[in-house]
Amino acid sequence: MLPHERSLVKELKGRPFSIVGVNSDSKDRLKELVKDGTTIWRNFTNEQAGGKISTTWGVRGWPTLYLIDHNGVIKHKGLRGDRMEKAIKEMVAEAEASKSF
Repeated sequence: MLPHERSLVKELKGRPFSIVGVNSDSKDRLKELVKDGTTIWRNFTNEQAGGKISTTWGVRGWPTLYLIDHNGVIKHKGLRGDRMEKAIKEMVAEAEASKSF
């Protein structure tokens, strides 16, 4: 999964798109993932599966993906692969058309 997300970050650079990770690993493990290039986006640590962020957002499994539009509205949850990429590109196009990002 991560190679796909890294390619999207590179492909959509400079456009209204970003990935924000909420990671259940320890802070030290998260630092390793960032340092070795596994994740190239901003990350927060939840430090355990039952942490505050995952509890508030109702995360039951890792990874759980939310696609949030330029207005802060959750548009999709749990998409993967081509369906996820299509939805992201549609949302980016909508944000660019609205010029409100």
